[in-house]
Amino acid sequence: MSLPDKVDNDIVLDADSVWRIPGPDGFSYSDGESQERYLRDVLWKAGDLGSDSYELERHIRDWVTEYHLSRKRSRLLSGFTFNRSDRVLEVGCGCGAITRYLGEVFDDVVAVEGSPARAAIARLRTRDMPHVSILGAPFQDVRFRCRFDLIFCIGVFEYSKLFVGGADPHDAVLRLFKGMLAPGGAVVLAIENQLGLKYFASSAEDHNHIVFDGLEGYPRQDLHRTFGYRELGDRLARQLGPVRFFFPYPDYKLPSCVLSEDAFGKVNVGEMIGNLAPRDYSKARTPVFDQRLVLMELARNNMLHLLANSFLTVAGDASRSKVAFEGLGVLFSDRRTKEFQTEARILEHADGSVWVRKRRLGSGVSADGAVKLYGYEEPWLGSESVQMQVLRKAKRRKIAFGELFEPCALWMRKIRSVATMRSGELMVDGRYVDCSWANSFVRDGDCEFIDSEWVWKEEIRVNVLVVRNAHYLLNEVRGMRDLNPQLSQSGEKSLVARIGRELGVVITRRDWEDFRKLEAGFTATVTGGRPAGRARLAQKVRRALGRYLGA
Repeated sequence: MSLPDKVDNDIVLDADSVWRIPGPDGFSYSDGESQERYLRDVLWKAGDLGSDSYELERHIRDWVTEYHLSRKRSRLLSGFTFNRSDRVLEVGCGCGAITRYLGEVFDDVVAVEGSPARAAIARLRTRDMPHVSILGAPFQDVRFRCRFDLIFCIGVFEYSKLFVGGADPHDAVLRLFKGMLAPGGAVVLAIENQLGLKYFASSAEDHNHIVFDGLEGYPRQDLHRTFGYRELGDRLARQLGPVRFFFPYPDYKLPSCVLSEDAFGKVNVGEMIGNLAPRDYSKARTPVFDQRLVLMELARNNMLHLLANSFLTVAGDASRSKVAFEGLGVLFSDRRTKEFQTEARILEHADGSVWVRKRRLGSGVSADGAVKLYGYEEPWLGSESVQMQVLRKAKRRKIAFGELFEPCALWMRKIRSVATMRSGELMVDGRYVDCSWANSFVRDGDCEFIDSEWVWKEEIRVNVLVVRNAHYLLNEVRGMRDLNPQLSQSGEKSLVARIGRELGVVITRRDWEDFRKLEAGFTATVTGGRPAGRARLAQKVRRALGRYLGA
């Protein structure tokens, strides 16, 4: 069924292969003419247009191009299972990042975009997909003859007032959706949370870049607006039926993780999502409090769902059959090279126990064999990691240095138990390369390692592991406010040496040199980057490897 058969409007196919309703052009929403010209040029020359394209990611140069070209965009939906034969409508497809993914998953997709320039870019992104139709027209002007099984509205609902009239434009849009749904259909909608935690921590509102504006109820202007958990849920339920909430972290724009609402009541995910730092899309601001610690307290009080930074909702009478989600959550490690991509599922077994299943999406072996990656399935540990235990103490003033790092002592005892003495030095097998403090949990007086997916090509000296863990912890705590002076008044090397002494090891210059070599080699292999020089190593490790190893 071609697009002209699906609409009552007279439509024509233009030179960009976009269907249009004859008459005045649509609205002028834009990221800027130069940005859209750049996107057109990139997509026109690209050989791989896929939602998982590494080629396109290489052309990211700023936030706008990251939003349109990042592989992370499709992660919002890739953890779900859909019926391929369902008829799909996407409202407000923009430059086609999500449209591309929908075209890979469904056999019949109609995407509507009111901006002529952006509609043309979306067509470029899907130019090899004849089953995807791009309709360049204001959504509210389109009269469909057919109905759709699924309607996707990703990052668009907040702009309803700009395009739809009436006393309540947002409800009017939902009524339009309801009239376009086939029996048993569902609406999939993603939007920021008006009451997201990052806004309380002083991030600017994502749309108008005014600090606290959404929290105050948009008193300065209300041409766009987002909603809190209860208001959004009530609106959707009133028009569309039962609503399921999912929670993308750090947000729906560039998610690394999507959690079901059930996850919050069954496992403590506060520490996990605390490692996925939210972004202020207007400019970098220093948060007024440490959001990781606040997330831990929100989890203890079952309030994470209220203060998530974004929502992904599925609304409709038969939403579970249309949009299936396996388990409690899914995490993606999409900042690695293709060989080392993984997907991790949080699963609840029949006996009520919760497990994590990580599977490889690539070969799992580097070209030179130096690094290997393995999948696994292991029980979820509900306690706090060794790293988090230290972070909780990092603001205490009256605490001895040894007591501050007391949680690391059990880690050290465990490492010693698996180490072998060679030529007077303690060595561990390469499979312990990622047995970090963040991946170490204490249970029944013993330290257990989780997420041990990596194997390094050779044995590692224990002193090097101590340097590595101390280095990462100090990089974390130095971003905290009100830090214990013992952690802020000395240089990194002297602090690492002091931490080493508390754990019974003497850190030498050779230990630092071996640490640098290990990290540079591992980073280059896992991320595809070149080994960093000494002056840039700490920055590269902090920004890159710290995310990859634990992701």
